[in-house]
This record gives sequence, C-alpha cells and structure tokens, in this order.
Amino acid sequence: MFLGVFFLCGSCLLQFFRTLPSLWWLLVFAPMFIFIFIIRKEYFKYFTRFTLFVAGFSWALIYAHLILAWELPKTLESKNVEISGYIASLPETDHFGETFNFKTDKIAGAKQHVLLHLSWFKNHPLLRPGDKWQLLVRLKRPHGNFNPGGFDYEQYLFVHKIRATGYVVNSLFNQVQDKHWYHFPFLLVRELIRAKISAALFNHPLTGVVEALVLGDESNIAKPDWQILRVSGTSYLVAIAGLHIGLVATAVGFVVNFLWRRSKKLPLTIPARHAAICCGLFAAIIYSIISGFSIPTERALTMLIIFSLALILRRNNEPWRTFNFALIVVLILNPLSVLTAGFWLSFAAVFAIIFVFNARIGVKHSFIKKYFSMQWAVTICLLPITLFLFKAATLVAIIANIIALPGVCLIVVPLCLFGALLILFIPIFGGWMLWLGVKLLELIWQWLAFFASFSIFNWQQPIFHWWIFIAAMIGVVILLLPRGFPAKYLGMLWLVPLIFYAPAQPKFGEIWFTLLDVGQGLATVIQTKNHALIYDTGPKFFNNDAGASVVVPFLENSNIRIIDALVVSHGDNDHIGGAATILKTIPVRNIISSVPERFLPKLAANCYALQSWQWDGVDFSFLAPERKTNFTDNDASCVLKISNKANAILLTGDIEKPAENLLLALHEKSLFSTILVAPHHGSATSSQSKFIMAISPKSVLFPIGYHNKFHFPAPSVVKRYLLFGASMFNTASSGAISFNLTTKSGILTPLLYREQVRRYWND
Repeated sequence: MFLGVFFLCGSCLLQFFRTLPSLWWLLVFAPMFIFIFIIRKEYFKYFTRFTLFVAGFSWALIYAHLILAWELPKTLESKNVEISGYIASLPETDHFGETFNFKTDKIAGAKQHVLLHLSWFKNHPLLRPGDKWQLLVRLKRPHGNFNPGGFDYEQYLFVHKIRATGYVVNSLFNQVQDKHWYHFPFLLVRELIRAKISAALFNHPLTGVVEALVLGDESNIAKPDWQILRVSGTSYLVAIAGLHIGLVATAVGFVVNFLWRRSKKLPLTIPARHAAICCGLFAAIIYSIISGFSIPTERALTMLIIFSLALILRRNNEPWRTFNFALIVVLILNPLSVLTAGFWLSFAAVFAIIFVFNARIGVKHSFIKKYFSMQWAVTICLLPITLFLFKAATLVAIIANIIALPGVCLIVVPLCLFGALLILFIPIFGGWMLWLGVKLLELIWQWLAFFASFSIFNWQQPIFHWWIFIAAMIGVVILLLPRGFPAKYLGMLWLVPLIFYAPAQPKFGEIWFTLLDVGQGLATVIQTKNHALIYDTGPKFFNNDAGASVVVPFLENSNIRIIDALVVSHGDNDHIGGAATILKTIPVRNIISSVPERFLPKLAANCYALQSWQWDGVDFSFLAPERKTNFTDNDASCVLKISNKANAILLTGDIEKPAENLLLALHEKSLFSTILVAPHHGSATSSQSKFIMAISPKSVLFPIGYHNKFHFPAPSVVKRYLLFGASMFNTASSGAISFNLTTKSGILTPLLYREQVRRYWND
C-alpha cells in the first residue's frame, strides 16, 4: 500500500550525508540487484521494496551531482565578472531595486549553463523574462547565516539549483543582446498577466494575494498579510495546489460537457464525458505551468492526471495507488523536494484525507459533517509537522477556514482566474471581475485578521528532538483511526512529550553563551538558570533585519520567552538594527544602551562603568564607558563582562584603541577573560598587544560577514592573537558559536553550528 514510501526513504537518506557520495557507489548496488533478481520469485515483495529504495537513493544522488557539478571558483568571488544569459524568473521589484534568477550561457568567457540569483540596485532598466543580457556582476558562492532555529539559505539555493548569488555592477557593459518570446514563453505570459492585474487593481493592498492566487507568485504579498495567513492557519490558500487545480479542471470540464452535449455531431465522435475530462485536464496543466509549477502543484496535477486516466479507461481508481504514484512522480521530477516544507505539508494533508475517508464501510455523513471531518483530520495531522518545521502552529485554523476556504476557493479564485483571462482580451470586463474578486477578498481578509489578532491562539512550541516528532506522528495516526478502534484515544498519550517536554536549562552558576551568525554585525545571547540577556541585535538590511531572521528564531528555538535585559552597545546599524523587531516580538524587561535616546518612547537606561548585578550565581558588570568620557560612536560602546567561578566572557562592542587604552588605565586587572568577542570585528584599529595581554583569552571570536567589504579580521590582528596562543573562530565560517561554561575550569570546547548541521550541499 505504501510502496512510494520506500522511494521516498531512499531520497531522504541521501539528505543526511555530510559529504556527497561518489557516483561509483552506484556500482555497489549492481551485484545486490542481481542477487535479489535471481531470488525475486520467492521474495518478490522484498525485491520491489528494495528496488524502490535504491532507485530513490540513486536518483537523488545523480540529481545532486548534476547540480553540484559546477561551483564558482574562489578566485572569482567578489570580483567583477562578465556573464551572459537569460533572465529566468519574474523580477521582484521593491524600492531598492530588482532581484531575479539568471540562466547563464557564459561566465568569464567560458561556456557554462548554471542558474544565478542576482540583484540590480538603482538605475536598473526594464527587465523582462526571457531577455538575453550581457552583465558585469560580482558573485559569491552560496552562503547563508547558520543559527539554531534559523532559515537555511544554502539549502534553499541548492533545492532551487542556484549555484551563485551576487549583484549587477552598473557599467556600460550591461546591454540587452536579444529579445525573443520563445526563450521563456510562459514566464512572459505570467509577466504580462501580473502587469495587467496590478494595473487593473490600482495597487490595491491585496493585489499581491490576487497575484498569488492566479500566478502562484507570492513575492508581492506584504509581510503583515503573510502574518495574517500564518497565524490564522490559511497560508495554503495562496499555494496553488489541489483545491485550485481541481477547481479549474472541474469548471472547464463542466462547461465543455454542457456545450458538447448540445452538439449533434461531437458526441458521436468523442463522448461528452471524455471530452470534458480531457479539456479540464488540459486547462489544469496550463494553469499549473502559468502558476510556476510548485511542489504542491506537481502533486495535485499528478493525482489529477491519474484520476482522469482512470475515468477515461474505466479503471478502479484506488486512492492509495494514486497517492503512491504521485509521490514517486514528484520525487522523480525533483528528488530534492524532500528538503522543502511544501512537500511534507502537501502530501501529509492528502494522506490524512485518504486515511480518514478511504474504506470506511457503511459510514454515511452529510456534506457538512464530511467537510468538518476533513478539516479536523488535516489540522491534527499537520500540527506536529507544522511545529517541527516552523516552531509554531495556530489553534484557530478550523474556525477561520469555515468562511475562508469556501469563500476563497469557490468565489474569489474563480472570479480572479476568469478576470485574469478576460483582461487579456476584454480589459474592461476583466478589470471588473478582478475588482469584484478583490472586494470579496477584503471581506474574507477581515475575518482572517480578526482571528489572527488573538495571539493567544498562536502556539509557539519548538520540537526539540526527533523522538518527540515521531511519537507525535504515531499519536496522530492512532487518533485518526476509525471510530470503535480499541483504545483509540490513548493516542493522546503519544502527544504528551510534544506538549510538556521542556529542554535542559543552565544549572546554577552556569553560563550558556551563543555568538549568533548575523553576517557583518554582532548579536549574542547569554542564558543563566532563570534569566536571559541579549547583547546587540545584528544589522538591518533593506526589508529584513537580524532580529526577525536570526535572533527571534533562536530565542523561540531555545524556549526563551522573556528577555531580562537587552544591551545595545552603540548606535551603529550592525549592532542596533534588529532591536525594533525584538522589542515588538518578545517581552523585554530592561533596555540598556550607550544610545538610550534611540529607543524612545520606550525607556532605556545608560550603560556606565562599574554598574553590576548577579543572576543565578553569575556576575554581570560594565567596564565602559566612563560617565565623564567624551567618547562617541564606536568608543562609547558598552563593554560587558560576564563571569562565574571558573570562566569569564568579555563583550567589547566596537571599541578601538582610545577606549582600549582607557580600559587598561582604569580596569586592567578586571579585563582577564577566557572568551573574548574581538573588538570592532577584528579591525586593525583595535586589539592592541597590551590589551590582548591584559585579557589573555583562551578563545577569540570574530563576528564577521562572509567576504565582508572591510576584510575583517585584519591579518595584523589575527597575527597578534596567534602570538598569544588564543584559539580563533569566526561566524562566517563556523556559523553560530556556543559555549556552555560550567563552574569548573577546563578546556573550552565551542559548539560550531555550521559543523554540527553540515550537509553535502554546504560550502
């Protein structure tokens, strides 16, 4: 019944490898195949399962090798490179510029067909999908921040076959070489429809949602709207999947069937039923292509094709067989789908529906009861998966969907699709249809926003271990068993760890210290037994900031619900950029900074030397700035020392030589620390030899960005720390760096997050 699962397991197995196995390993399976083939009659079912498992692993291995066959030479990183090729995606526009995927045919004069992700800031020309360009760009290999609970950007790039990222350098070299519609015809159609929808709706606030419903393009959905969808549990409404595909096929099939039957000749050549099925299927295929062919779309279309063929051929359409075939087809199209959330959510939802409604003999329910049963089954099944993937789930999804599901799928989507089709031929009527659709969507949006406003129903609960997730899924399957199954509700016991398990916390006197990987910036989290402190919050770039993308996910992943103190060393963007998001998201009891005026109207205290306190046997004390100093900017940074009986951590912000000299003059004996976060990211204007000698650190940490433009840490600084025998680590190559400091002295062993979670696609 679940043969497709063996193919899935083979594909999944590869994704746990830290290094990609050689293709020569495929030859190892050959004698195993021969042996099992010889004895297949006696052990046929085992032969089939083993074959599917090995086939899944082998195809995923080949697919991964094809993607990783080319990588950007390190000698070309951060240098001007001439490339040529085609714009291979819908450009995403904001007030900073445009971003797009670029399919190359040449890189630095050599023929090379790979996919790049580029940005073009300011003064960019009109970019159209399919246009061939020659560009002067600066590229870097796939690289993202690595933090517990954070987004794996390198995995995202790998799944989407993107082999380098970068930006276009403004130059006379940048020119269009060719414009032909046949390079990416469907992208051009998508671009045309998107432009006409935007023009027809006059930049209505929900235009991005309409574009997602019609084109599968979610890039223009505003962050507040995403928040409403996420908290209300209705994000699936804008993901083109079974509901949308089935609606298009059914609507077209109904119209064709109605018209076909009224013809005198057509039913004699092809039965109306068959014609309706074929036309509905064709419309669904076109819609799937226009909507970008996401993984849920692939799954829905595959199942629709199987179902349609079964109807035409008059074969029994067994749901589990369809499920297995769709699973295998999606994995053949892209075995890396298993690395995406959409794959698991999509197939889990279908699994729940089939499991609940298939083969329930003698059970007859009204449509309303079936609808709520389906909603209940899908919600329960997806709950552990959603918590595992996103560390949060909504408890109001069923209620919110009472109006949202039928309203969007049966009214808004048909109006928007019909309007998008008409707008290509009869713009006035098409515009009216779209406007009516968006007005009805407004009413539904008010309904969703109402439920999203109740934050109490947004369940924040990370799943800390695999065994908790597996136990929860076993409990879900038991709960979904038919009524009358013995001890069915004992499935609730399997959910107990999910609800009540609490992760380990520091013991009295211990310090858990994490230097987060925020690129070129600084953010640290310090935990004691009952308290948490954040020192700096990372940078803010464009529409994103480290508070939202790094710090808050880390706090949620660590089960930290309250911040006892937020310390911002000074006012530079790379240290204060994420503070606003943190203050909006998590309760903060105290704010301490050298720039308290930057937090108005919230009350913040100044940091001054000799301020001190103790939490859970751990001492905290500021060593700088002095009350009467004239230092500003970098040298005014809050310098914080955290210590227990055996170890100490010194956080220095961006201080430079003048501030270092003052610290040596006033607090030289207090500087000794086992761990030092290097002043000013390792700038040559800091870390004097006498300052290093006073601290005598065993470990020095550099919070830096990958290939940062400042070239931190400076070689001279690195050399000085080497002379003093300090171990050095940097966030660009190690990701987040953690130390668990006990009350006993000994060798300090850092936990380097990049090494801990490394997979074969990581650089």
